[in-house]
Amino acid sequence: MATAEIFVLGVGHREAGVEIRERLQGSGAFTTDALFRFQTAGVLDEALLISTCNRLEVVGTSRDAASARERIEERMCFFSGLEPEELQPCVHFYTGEDAVEYLFRVAAGLDSRVVGEAQILGQVKEAFREAMLFRTVGPMINRLFHKSFQTAKRIRSETGVASGRVSVASAAIASSLEALAAAGVSVADVNALVVGAGEMASLLASHLKTQGVKSLTVLSRSLGRAQALASRFGAQVRTLPQLGEALLESDVVFTAAGGGARVLLKDEIAPIHARRGGKPWWIFDLGVPRNAEGAVGELENVTLMNVDAFSAEAELSLERRRSEALRADVIIREEVSKFKEWASALATRPTIKDLTFQAEKARRVELQRTISRNDFTEKEIQSLDAMTRALVRRLLHHPLMFTKSCHRHWKAEFNLGMVRRIFGLD
Repeated sequence: MATAEIFVLGVGHREAGVEIRERLQGSGAFTTDALFRFQTAGVLDEALLISTCNRLEVVGTSRDAASARERIEERMCFFSGLEPEELQPCVHFYTGEDAVEYLFRVAAGLDSRVVGEAQILGQVKEAFREAMLFRTVGPMINRLFHKSFQTAKRIRSETGVASGRVSVASAAIASSLEALAAAGVSVADVNALVVGAGEMASLLASHLKTQGVKSLTVLSRSLGRAQALASRFGAQVRTLPQLGEALLESDVVFTAAGGGARVLLKDEIAPIHARRGGKPWWIFDLGVPRNAEGAVGELENVTLMNVDAFSAEAELSLERRRSEALRADVIIREEVSKFKEWASALATRPTIKDLTFQAEKARRVELQRTISRNDFTEKEIQSLDAMTRALVRRLLHHPLMFTKSCHRHWKAEFNLGMVRRIFGLD
């Protein structure tokens, strides 16, 4: 029987623009329930879903990765309405060692839009926790993800790849400061609004408070979540029905609301913009799907930027992190090699288990037969038991050592098959 192979399939910021990503994320094509159904149907052995503003990926194992890819892509097209020819250029697919390396790079922030960002590691850990909760992962992915966490930690401690401001939120703040400076506006005179109350909104609020904005307002559908976030930064609180009032008072708006619904629509905010006297308005949309309608940017004196626009501004401060990323690559290769060694050794475990079990079963049968034919004392029985155990260990020593090393040989499958035939394990 073929062994299960690790693969990663998905769309990310490198291949797909925000339009494609939000269509897939809003379609329901990827859900933990869908992965569970694929497992039940035998398409996947283990599976996990990573969903962030910059990527939507399935990490799985399958005995037929190519077939699994086909089935998953069919589902993506069906739910999103994308044609196969539209989807294909936007999909990345890695298998085996390439998949392991890719995941390690993702967890370490090396594949992020802003190299070295720390936020992605928390998102990967959350994806793993959810998969553990729904029991869609087993020993292979369990080990893979724990190894990815260890690798990310090692990279952060041994390199400077995460030094400085490296999150998407900090890149957005840097863009806003640049825009304000170009317009001759002081940060100390700015009223800032953050729409959302999740992790991204928290990062935004933290950066804005550090920059010393005149006032900070947090707006969310949930009053409780908005209050919890606002209390941490001394911000004002608004809920969705108060959006118009909050916008009227704000100079810079950052949106990071989940749920997929548009929050800022041109026809709805145009009257508010007019009431502001057409003063410059900066809107930075970090939502995926986007929170702001693209037409909002058509309003006079309104600057609208979404998550795909921040990479250019971030490039200026990434040279040092890129040089550190080269050092991180060495660590990645080392850790991938260690994982490959562990994964290869997995193939020998069933044979080792079967061989040990067979020998112990034979020992017990012969020991019991000998005891039943003789009038041994308890002490003599104990001595016989110890002697036969030692004998079996000595006889199995070289066969087990050979079996354990099979995965290092280019004829690994042939050698394992030979061991099983010699000892009659099948």
